[in-house]
Amino acid sequence: MKALARTIRKLWRHPWQNWGLLLHAAALTACIRGGLSATSLSRMTQALRRVATGLPQWSAATPRYRLRAAWAAHAVGRRFLPERPCLTQALVLQYLLLRRGDDAAELHIGVRKDENTGLQAHAWVERSGQVLIGGTGAPDTYERFEDLGAKLEAANTPRQAS
Repeated sequence: MKALARTIRKLWRHPWQNWGLLLHAAALTACIRGGLSATSLSRMTQALRRVATGLPQWSAATPRYRLRAAWAAHAVGRRFLPERPCLTQALVLQYLLLRRGDDAAELHIGVRKDENTGLQAHAWVERSGQVLIGGTGAPDTYERFEDLGAKLEAANTPRQAS
């Protein structure tokens, strides 16, 4: 109960723009989490992109807005999704940025092998080489699927004798 009261006091001090962004992120989090349970990731990302670009454009994304959107996606995901929130948080952020016309932010999914827990997956969003959500160390810690695919393809390609 004390933690909830502390969270509400902290939120109360935020500007009204953050409240709107938090409410939007909360609604998106619920929709995206439900959508991921019902359909595939590729269909979900296609639907989000179609909706985000099909609606009337909001004002352009600024660096400050990108930080606020990442904060909102992370704050909501951390509180409402106790386990494995990274993919949902990344999709929420990507949608919020697409609504502002920022299609340079890219969703990345990677894997790594952990000795204790086995194979782990993680999702993050990058824009121009900067991680916006998902941890700044994610690109170095996890093997991206697109990088992994290229490495597997190269490993399976027969080498020509010189």
